[in-house]
Amino acid sequence: MASPNKDLGPCVVVWDGRSVDGAPVIFTKTFGGVFFRYEELQAPIKRDQAGETHVDDVTIGVTNPELEVPLTQEDISKLDECFANSLVAAASLRVSNPVGLAIYPYTRQIIVKPIVNGVISTTETEYLFIHRAFPRITMEQAYDNSGQRTVKVLFKGYPDDNSPWVNGLWQYGPLKVIPA
Repeated sequence: MASPNKDLGPCVVVWDGRSVDGAPVIFTKTFGGVFFRYEELQAPIKRDQAGETHVDDVTIGVTNPELEVPLTQEDISKLDECFANSLVAAASLRVSNPVGLAIYPYTRQIIVKPIVNGVISTTETEYLFIHRAFPRITMEQAYDNSGQRTVKVLFKGYPDDNSPWVNGLWQYGPLKVIPA
């Protein structure tokens, strides 16, 4: 079985976004590495007799999974998919203040596919899936001659209410029902 946790190499990111034509948005131009973050949380259990020493820990959930995608040289039509309130007209991208938009109804699956020898993997066992995600832009761009500008897109994952298992967040490998 192929490993989803490759030692190194680039990837493409496929987001089943909110595009008008319903086609997935494929981000192929990144710079600086795509980062996946996930953390399981625990709360300490203490006893008076042990002072401040933790005698046990109890799991209390997880942080929402997050995929950081630093985009570079992408078409504005793809960037438009990532801003919460934007519009593309001709060669312009206009961004307005997004206030009051509930995110969850617009969450969609995101897939990270490794690239090996210049070829995008077609082996699902090598993929990372976040079942429901929505992008958030954090931009800080320097206009100088020493650094390359990127648009950092943070895809935040949410529990999937349609997952074959309760509160599914993400998985490595093919989208099959995993026995409990």
